[in-house]
Amino acid sequence: MNDKFAHLEPPINKAICKHMLYGYLLWSVIHLIWKLDIFCSSSTRAAIETCVRISNDFSLVARRMASIHQPPKAQSMTVDSAVEMSGFGLAQVINISASSFIFFLELLSLVSDGILLPIIKCQWNLSSMQSTAYLLSTRVAFGLGGLIGGKCGDKIGRRLSIMIGIVFQITTVTIALHSYSLGWYIFFHALNKISFGVIMPSAHSYAVESCPANKRFIVKIIFGYAGCLGTAVGAYIGQFYEIYTWRFVQLVLTFPSYLVFIAFYILDPSPRFLMIQGKKHRAKIAVKNMFERNGVVFDKDFCLESNAEINEKPGTYSDLFTLDLASNSYRLIFLMLMKGIFITTVHISMPYIMKAGLEGTDTKHELVMGYPQNCYSETSRIFSKIMISFLPDLFIHPAVLLYAQKHGRCKAINRAFLLSSMSFIASYLIKNYISFLFSITIGMSLSTVIVVRSVIALYATELYPTTMRSVAGGMLWTADNIGSLLAPFLVEYAVIYDPLFFLLLAGLAMGLSGVVSLQLETETLNKPLAQSLTDLNKSNLRVTV
Repeated sequence: MNDKFAHLEPPINKAICKHMLYGYLLWSVIHLIWKLDIFCSSSTRAAIETCVRISNDFSLVARRMASIHQPPKAQSMTVDSAVEMSGFGLAQVINISASSFIFFLELLSLVSDGILLPIIKCQWNLSSMQSTAYLLSTRVAFGLGGLIGGKCGDKIGRRLSIMIGIVFQITTVTIALHSYSLGWYIFFHALNKISFGVIMPSAHSYAVESCPANKRFIVKIIFGYAGCLGTAVGAYIGQFYEIYTWRFVQLVLTFPSYLVFIAFYILDPSPRFLMIQGKKHRAKIAVKNMFERNGVVFDKDFCLESNAEINEKPGTYSDLFTLDLASNSYRLIFLMLMKGIFITTVHISMPYIMKAGLEGTDTKHELVMGYPQNCYSETSRIFSKIMISFLPDLFIHPAVLLYAQKHGRCKAINRAFLLSSMSFIASYLIKNYISFLFSITIGMSLSTVIVVRSVIALYATELYPTTMRSVAGGMLWTADNIGSLLAPFLVEYAVIYDPLFFLLLAGLAMGLSGVVSLQLETETLNKPLAQSLTDLNKSNLRVTV
């Protein structure tokens, strides 16, 4: 391009623009006359050629002015294309780390409650009935929190729902630890568990929504390791209950929640949620921050658009059963119920299982609700052995999720249930024979049931649209905890009839769940996340298995 007029930089006044336009029109007329060969003399042709060259220079300036005063049109993209363009980088690592740390605190809290129960039982002289009520109140609180959290996550946003839940959790646990009445302690302890239920559906959605399609499985791998670490740390902290007061230890465990609150206060809201709320400018800022953190250079301006016009209200729990996704919803609830029953049974009776399976002793009269009656020394000794049983989770969790990324979510759910079934049955068959192998099979049983929850949570997050994604997560969280309500009674039943009877029962139940998982109709592997039900119906986002 001719650079003769490159020194003419903006601003250029309107008069010059007007003259440039006239020059461009003059060049067009002269060029037309020249092409038509109206004038034949050589002198006339030479004059015309000179005018053409001069007019050509004027036309270049006119074009330059057009590019200056009419900026290029912003490139439009969907949230999915923006997330894919950002790739997997620092932004995703920060989001996943903050969300998975909440899961770490949840597992830490569950294991701490398991260690703390015999201590509380001794301090307040709880009967077997009161111990059962204490456990049931915890599970009911978790389930109720899931229902509230699912609705809040789709109504006010994932980030804000998490922050409110954290504040609620810190407040209630602090009050509970300063309550010296059994009734008030149980009440505020249950409110504390509600806060965890409020947080978890939004935490899963928030982490997955920021990841590219082929990297979403990494979210659940990190969540799995965070849960495994939380369980191990919880078992390790159990020994400090013999050194310090349990109230002091529990209060120290609340401090990480302050860090999580600060992290989510700094982080941006989910751009997917902002888009369904019509806040395109705020979503654009969140996407720009994602680009900056990942080092993605985007020269042109851009605007975010949805695949379809979103005029929907946040989803409700009834919507999950009145749509085309209803059949999958029923099956997922059944699978989470089965998982909730047996994973909680394993958690509650783990000291009992380890002692009966490794030492071969009859501990029926030493246990109340699956826990040794001795308050301190027995609890710490048994829980030190739990550390061994969680080692397989370090390998099984990523292996199953890598399988899910390669072969699909539905197949991974089915294989995980079948592996869990075989592990439970193997544990029952080799009890009292090979202690080390017994520990490994128990660990595999527990790990595979835990990884089933991870794959189902990932599958549900991809299956349901943004308008009801947290509602779906809350539904599954509640189903998980409803199943957990049966666990204390199952432990009591197993103690009466057979010390390790529920291992065989769990194996059969997991096998049945594997058969049901074969009926899941929709595969979501590497598919874009739908923004709304309209988006889901109009777009080819799903592949039927």
